[in-house]
Amino acid sequence: MSGGIDSATALYLTKQHIQDIYSINMIYAEAYDAEAEAAKKIAAAAQVKEHLIILLPFFKDIELRYHPLPSTEITSAYVPARNIVFYGVGAAYAETLRATQIVFGSNADDAKELPDARDDFIQLMNKLILRGTRAGNEGFGIEVLNPLIHRTKSEVLKLALELKVPLQLTWSCYGDEKVPCGKCRGCIRRRRAFLEVGVQDPLLSTASST
Repeated sequence: MSGGIDSATALYLTKQHIQDIYSINMIYAEAYDAEAEAAKKIAAAAQVKEHLIILLPFFKDIELRYHPLPSTEITSAYVPARNIVFYGVGAAYAETLRATQIVFGSNADDAKELPDARDDFIQLMNKLILRGTRAGNEGFGIEVLNPLIHRTKSEVLKLALELKVPLQLTWSCYGDEKVPCGKCRGCIRRRRAFLEVGVQDPLLSTASST
């Protein structure tokens, strides 16, 4: 759970069917404090059984060495092999809990620009987890699920409103500020979704009143 709208919606959607939920927040990007605080608040609001924070500081060193050529197919927000690592950590955590599902929250728009957010990637990861874990070899399968993969950002937002996700607690900005920067990919996509749905972003109304 990143603390954004997608992962929060995936959490609340899962809550409709499953009671015992354990959330995990992996800190690796720029907005360390803002994202981690948002994820913690959402987990508390959803009353998860446990909220685990995992530090992945090595990503900063990797990104400093990553200088790809511009691409028309892969967004500049891509982080090298990020979701391979994320699903691996998720599988390790799930195995300690004897949990059967790992729920991830990327959307259809992400799948267009990120190779590690697509359905075929998820299916291959499921095969790897089955083959490469003790749980899988002993017949206790762990499955990665992405319930939002066929929904656009706007459709996810509509679902979030239906599920009464506490959107005022979510954080989409890539920066580590007190208020969203409004310029990064996360802020732009968030603003577009709220405009398309036709509702006010609670973060912006809060920022304007302070």
